[in-house]
Order: sequence, then C-alpha cells, then structure tokens
Amino acid sequence: MIIMPIDTTAAKDDWQSGSKAKTRKMIDKYKATTGKVAAATTDAAQKNYIAGVTDPVSQKLRLARLKELTDSDLNAAMEAKAPTSHPAGVDAAVEKYSRHVDPYFKEIDVILPKLKAKTRDARVNVMERVIPLAVGLQNKKKALVPK
Repeated sequence: MIIMPIDTTAAKDDWQSGSKAKTRKMIDKYKATTGKVAAATTDAAQKNYIAGVTDPVSQKLRLARLKELTDSDLNAAMEAKAPTSHPAGVDAAVEKYSRHVDPYFKEIDVILPKLKAKTRDARVNVMERVIPLAVGLQNKKKALVPK
C-alpha cells in the first residue's frame, strides 16, 4: 500500500474555495433549521458551554494560539475586515442595540431629575449623585432578568 502524505497546501486551498462557494448553502441550511434558540438555552447547553470554557486543555490551546499572534497580525486583520464587516454588522444590529439599551436610557431619565444638585465636594457628589445612579441602573438590570 502506498501512503501519500497529505498535501496541506491543496487542502487549505480546497477548504477556502469550497467554503466560499457554499456560503449560500450554509445560510439556507441555517435558516431552515428550527429550534436553534430553544436548543441553545437548555440547561444541558449551558452546562456544555461552561465545561468547554473551563476545560484546561481548551484554555491551554487558546493561550498557545493567542501567543502565535502579533500586534501586526491583529492590526492587519482589523484593517482587512473592519471597513466592510463592521458597518454591515452595525446596520444589522441597530434595532437589537436599541432594544437592549433603551430601558437603561429611560431609567437614567427617571433618576437624573431626582438627584441632588452638584456640589464642589467630590465625596458628596459621589454619595448623592453617582451612587443613586449606579444603584438605579443595577436595579434596572436585575428587573430585566427573566424570572
């Protein structure tokens, strides 16, 4: 039996061209799959996520792969991808952003008129202005957590 070594360059090229060519198929299959959120929000899914994130082998591998990078690598990736992907992502997420931050903005609008006037004393300002705002926002966050 003749054993041929794997041509890693060809494998890389095949993966790249094949993956790009099947983007539409990937999108269509993803959209056709139902129950994604239900599956992702089960206790088992959460347990599996935690196990994966805390797995020592995964952590070491992540760290090793990060150490392979340089600031130049990261800067080049940012320059190559961000000009198109970031604006598109922002456009796609703007309604979600608004839905998530609006409750906090409304809470700030309720709290600010109730705060005592600003003084020249930093400690008084923190106690009477910063803390009530921070506690109000923390309480809003707790109130938003589904029961």
